[in-house]
Amino acid sequence: MSNGLSPQNEQYLAQAVASGLYPSVEAAIDAAVQALREKNPAPEFVPDEHADLVDEALAESAAGKSRVMTSEDWARLRQLAREVAAASGQRV
Repeated sequence: MSNGLSPQNEQYLAQAVASGLYPSVEAAIDAAVQALREKNPAPEFVPDEHADLVDEALAESAAGKSRVMTSEDWARLRQLAREVAAASGQRV
């Protein structure tokens, strides 16, 4: 697997290993990833049931079972988004 690191970061990691800070490049990368995990929450993923609903909607649309969204539809969706965000302590 390619690590995708810039030459500067590869050089920095090599120096960290050469200086004895880490026993290997892999250990240094593991430490960096651990630091990221501690600093940032894990990204949220779409639950499978939501992805399934999207797939169903796309299939219905492809079968001609869709309609153009009205301004009322969009207003309902915005309100629903606000309610869901408020319930989770976020702001939209």
